[in-house]
Amino acid sequence: MRLTTLILLLGIATLLPLAALSQDNGVVQCPAVKLEAERLPDMNLPRFGHTVLYLNGEPTVIGGHTTNFVPTPTLEYFKDGKWHLVDMAFTHDDGCAVELSTGKVLIFGGHEKNLGIGQTFEAEFYDPKTHDCEGFASTDTKRAMASAMAMDDGRAIIAGNWYHKDDIEMYDGKVGFQHVKDVSIDRCSPYILRISKDDAIIIAGGDTTGQPITLPVADRLRGEPYHVPLLETWRMLAGFMPYPSSSIFIGDEAKGDYSYLLPVKNDEGQMAIARVTNGEFSLLQTDVPIPKACQWGEITYYLNFLVDRKCQRAYLLGMDARASVVASGKARIYVVAIDYVTTPAHVTLYYTDVLSDAGDANPPLLTPDGDIMLVGGAPEGSYFKPTAATWLLHVSPYDHKASARWPLWRWGVILLVIAALAALLALLLRKKKPAQELVAVAPNESHIATVTPMEDELEASDDGADNIELMHRICQLMEQQQLYLNPNLKLADLATALGSNRSSISNCINSQRECSFPQFVNAYRIAHAQELLRNQPDLKVAHVWMNAGFSSEASFYRIFKSATGTTPTDWRDNNPSTQGNQLVK
Repeated sequence: MRLTTLILLLGIATLLPLAALSQDNGVVQCPAVKLEAERLPDMNLPRFGHTVLYLNGEPTVIGGHTTNFVPTPTLEYFKDGKWHLVDMAFTHDDGCAVELSTGKVLIFGGHEKNLGIGQTFEAEFYDPKTHDCEGFASTDTKRAMASAMAMDDGRAIIAGNWYHKDDIEMYDGKVGFQHVKDVSIDRCSPYILRISKDDAIIIAGGDTTGQPITLPVADRLRGEPYHVPLLETWRMLAGFMPYPSSSIFIGDEAKGDYSYLLPVKNDEGQMAIARVTNGEFSLLQTDVPIPKACQWGEITYYLNFLVDRKCQRAYLLGMDARASVVASGKARIYVVAIDYVTTPAHVTLYYTDVLSDAGDANPPLLTPDGDIMLVGGAPEGSYFKPTAATWLLHVSPYDHKASARWPLWRWGVILLVIAALAALLALLLRKKKPAQELVAVAPNESHIATVTPMEDELEASDDGADNIELMHRICQLMEQQQLYLNPNLKLADLATALGSNRSSISNCINSQRECSFPQFVNAYRIAHAQELLRNQPDLKVAHVWMNAGFSSEASFYRIFKSATGTTPTDWRDNNPSTQGNQLVK
């Protein structure tokens, strides 16, 4: 009876956080998770109004303006831990860049003068393999704040402008640009979304003067403009940066599915997600509304959206309310993650600590690892004082595709319940924990103990019964409390926990295990890392070492290879017990 009551209470206590997600004083809430933000090396120049692309395996920022609102004729790419500067043929402040099917990058347009004044015709190529730029032609219409979408045959569709007439033109894939047709609404930085192999629609939230567009109409490359009923209630966000359609694509071109996700907003200021499939608009149902505010106040959302097709998640970025950012030059960054394949789509709010030189960022960049990079921007709200800062937001620990039915947080809750119940039963039944194994040390390597330090493997030594008993207590404490997961664990910590002294603990480990205290602790950490690699083959190695108690990635690789004779990645790939669990990537 007592056992049943304990299990019931434990289950209720574990599931209470789920109930807390439903309502809080009438406001629907969603889970909030702390996000790790890593400061990467700064760019060579402060920038705003630039384009950000991932080219040839390298984050690349193109054009923009620097300090004092002066356009810069340069681009930068990130390689080997630093930014490399490249001269361009022209300046492209608020210009547009699109990667063509040929692998080269078409760069065009931008402001003619300092301070964001005027538009230009200038166009050039950038080759990300050779890091060379070459001017080659002029566009049919002079443009700033335009957008482009690459076609399969090397051509590109172009639309959008700033304080100048707008139309649709086509880059011919060689050296020419031709006018295609006029548009029903002049737009700034529009979305250009393919709806078939050779057709596309153009939509936007703002016109060429920055005013919101209220007319719910989409223009079409091949066909007449058409009415979009959803946009009568939910409007596009007015933006001033080009939106690459590839960053929001969730469909399958091979199957004729051209689907995208777009952020929209109603008159009450509520954010939502629109799904556009082959030109048809609908609202994506979510388990809770997109949060407008959190415990730190109002959230100001960026106008850019990212989709990670590997894990089937969409990301909407935001920051603290603009007024506080302008005043302090610092901001907390928010990332709303939408698991769009679940029904309804699950929403999670991620947040960072307050970051310096962050805010009003240019379009975010999704890395191949599923993290988000923020480069440059205007942290103090002044376009005259952009930043060179680069931040990496670690939003996704997994490389695989998320479950199509359950988001990861629900699986986590279930696993926690199962683990808690199993631990409770084990405690009540006084069942001894089974011995764990560690692979043998590689030949001629001796700084990791060859005998796994588990209590069932204790052996008598010449040091007497006292050392055997102390070793038993050391192993029991390490295993039950998993002290080895603390990267800052010291000999003094273990001595204090056991009511002993450092000398006695060290001598005991030396005599019973024939290794030092660090070697003893690292043996546990390697065993734990192997368990993670074996049971979670989709977990990134960068998260394995952090979850196994190592202080750095370098020490993890060095110690792991000394213990096993191979790297963590090779060990996982060659371990038969992990191969059956490996997901198709």
